[in-house]
This record gives sequence, C-alpha cells and structure tokens, in this order.
Amino acid sequence: MLSVKDLRQLSGSMKPDSFRKQLGPFVLIQKPEGAVPGETDKMGLPMNVASTRMVKPEKAQAAALALVFQFEDLEVATVPPLMGIDQLSVGRQPDCDLVLDDPSVSKTHAVLRWDAANKRCSVQDTGSTNGTFLNASIRVRKETILRDGDIISFGEVQYWYLLTETLYARLKNQGSHRAV
Repeated sequence: MLSVKDLRQLSGSMKPDSFRKQLGPFVLIQKPEGAVPGETDKMGLPMNVASTRMVKPEKAQAAALALVFQFEDLEVATVPPLMGIDQLSVGRQPDCDLVLDDPSVSKTHAVLRWDAANKRCSVQDTGSTNGTFLNASIRVRKETILRDGDIISFGEVQYWYLLTETLYARLKNQGSHRAV
C-alpha cells in the first residue's frame, strides 16, 4: 500500500494527468493497517470475526476526525482501475473489491459507484449491521453522491474520499510550504 509520503515523491516527478492515470479518478485514504490493534478476548486471542461486532459511535467519530489531522501518516487504499460506470464492493469477504478486515464491517457492507461521464462517485450501504456514515454523522440509507473531501465510515473503518486532482494539489502545496 502507498503512503502519503510515497505519493508526495511521486507527485514531484509527474504532471497531474499522469498522476491521475496512475491512481485513478479518486483515492481512499486511511490510517495504516495495524495502527489500531484488533480486539482480543480475555485470553488475548483475536476476537471471532465470523460475526460482525457492534460499532462504538464515539470511536468512529474520533477516528474520522483524526484522518484530517494525521495526513502525512496516512495510506492510500488501492482500487481497481475505473472507467465508465464501475461498481466496487466493500466488505469483509475476500471477494470484495475493497476488503476491510475489521469486525465492525459486514461481510458485504457497501457499494461504491464511479460515474466517469459525470466525474462523481456514490456510496450505498447494502444492509450492513453497523451502517455506512458520511462525515461521522449522516447515515447512508440510499445511494448518496460523495463530495470531494468527504469521510466515509464503514462500521469503525474510515476513509477520506479525495479526487485525485485534489490530492495532487494538496501534495504540491504542502511541499512548497516546507522550510528551505
């Protein structure tokens, strides 16, 4: 998985169109795997992830806010190339396009749809146990269009949705503010 630091170096050697071709139309940015240890039972063994664990709303809200303030330490989740109208499944099942190995995520949790003609992405919850939330407050109940900069929560797993052009500009702008 690529880190924001890796992408900063990549953006320094690429023009915006090339950067977009490498990453696709949008990116999903998250905390690095292992940043939050998984829950264990009383004997220290991993909790059974065969069933979905109920979400703790305060934990999800704090994690969503942390994404914005920990930008340099975040990672970019890779998604398959998107062209035309494409659909990505999100969930705990290994056959999902975006696999989230977290007990608060349902086996098949949500769907992301990219519409290239309109340059927009939508999210739809597929009846998950813990729900899909936008910006740590709005529960997604039907297909909802995402806006650049939205934070999507699948259970307790948060992703910052950014258009690739926005990420590129942010990497360039932050790089120019560094000490000489």
